[in-house]
Amino acid sequence: MADATQDVSARRGLLRNLRAGLRVVCFLGMRGTDVVADWTQFAMLLVLSVLSTLVWQMATVGWPGYVNLWALPETLFFVPLLCLAAWSMAALGRRADETLALVVSVMSAGLWLDAFIGLATLVADHLPAKDAGPWVRWILFYVAVGWFVACLVVAASRRVALAWPARPLATLLAVAVVGYPLLTIGHDRTLWTKPYEESDAPAARADYDAVAREDVLYLQPRLLERDLAQLLPRQAGRPNLYLIGVAGYADQDVFRREVDAVDALFAERFGTRGRSLRLVNNRATVRTTPIATHTALAESLKRVGGLMDPEQDILFLFLTSHGSKNGRFSLSFYPLHLTDLTALELRGMLDEAGIRNRVIVVSSCYSGGFVEPLKDDDTLVMTASSRDRNSFGCSNEADFTYFGKAYFDEALRATDSFTEAFARALPVIAARERKDDYKPSQPQSFVGARIEAKLAAWREGRPKNP
Repeated sequence: MADATQDVSARRGLLRNLRAGLRVVCFLGMRGTDVVADWTQFAMLLVLSVLSTLVWQMATVGWPGYVNLWALPETLFFVPLLCLAAWSMAALGRRADETLALVVSVMSAGLWLDAFIGLATLVADHLPAKDAGPWVRWILFYVAVGWFVACLVVAASRRVALAWPARPLATLLAVAVVGYPLLTIGHDRTLWTKPYEESDAPAARADYDAVAREDVLYLQPRLLERDLAQLLPRQAGRPNLYLIGVAGYADQDVFRREVDAVDALFAERFGTRGRSLRLVNNRATVRTTPIATHTALAESLKRVGGLMDPEQDILFLFLTSHGSKNGRFSLSFYPLHLTDLTALELRGMLDEAGIRNRVIVVSSCYSGGFVEPLKDDDTLVMTASSRDRNSFGCSNEADFTYFGKAYFDEALRATDSFTEAFARALPVIAARERKDDYKPSQPQSFVGARIEAKLAAWREGRPKNP
């Protein structure tokens, strides 16, 4: 009878702790008697934490699968961190005896947080845009860690009555002891894991590692030399336009599609067939198209520069990829370790190639940072965003980004003026961003003092479409 009574008491204590945890996760106040703090409750919550992780991973990973016990240390990694942080905060308030109560209340809150993040992940996995799920999962991961840290700080502030000067220190402790380790630990194993399908592995591995295969690596210089050798010499008697398109990021097909579409558009409207070149980072094209690297771009610019008349001819260089706040254009093709491209490096390549008349379009986040280093009297620079803004439309299913759609697929089908097309594209991009409730990307442009006259001469001299 005594054991049964103890079991009932433990169950009631657990229910009380779960109610307290719900208040903690909602940042509501609670009384000291709301939490049952003993080692039995701690052990029960520890087991529930593991079961909660397992259940939500089963829901998101799917069936069939199996329990991977090797992931258990990673699953329980938060427990010693939480205990250390709780003790430190309780000691700050001179209430070290409250450490276990603080741990129990935050562990209870963690179960509710698991439920919220688990449900949100299930919703993300069923979004219409197929490539949105991974991005939302990534955001939810950071939200979960931040929320957990905030629960710890708020609960400690109230439980041990931290005075105001101690609260900032408690926040720093929570971030350093709990938040940072949880954000930086490798999350490569899950408790619930899909079974390994031997029959599917070779094909998946071959696709993923396509660019790193020995035969493909040796093929790349031949592909580049083949495409460079096929470039036609300039047509005498008029200004010529050459086109180079660069798709920098391998893990999203939109950049490859955009470069392909621009190449076809310029061949049709501006007569660049035979005078265009594509450098593409994409697993589907590693055997047919040279990949985009510093070396490939520099060699391509040198070959094109050698064919051009520097006084009359114009290069249209189109770069599309992701970008970073530090002004880098992504050249990414895992598992290769490619170096991103900077504006100064690009300018050095163009100068070395002897290409004077330049139209450069950089379509990426933060691409406005390319304008200042590239500007001169013989250059037209256009970017999809300002140096401190994102650009949009990098959907894996899309044929164009927002900028690419408005500028190339719409505006340049209605005008042969590159500057007029940019002016036409701006309100179209802005309207789409407002519709999707995005912060304006603020595309940028710079028109050199001499380049507009060179472009006018090219438009006047080029063969007109029937």
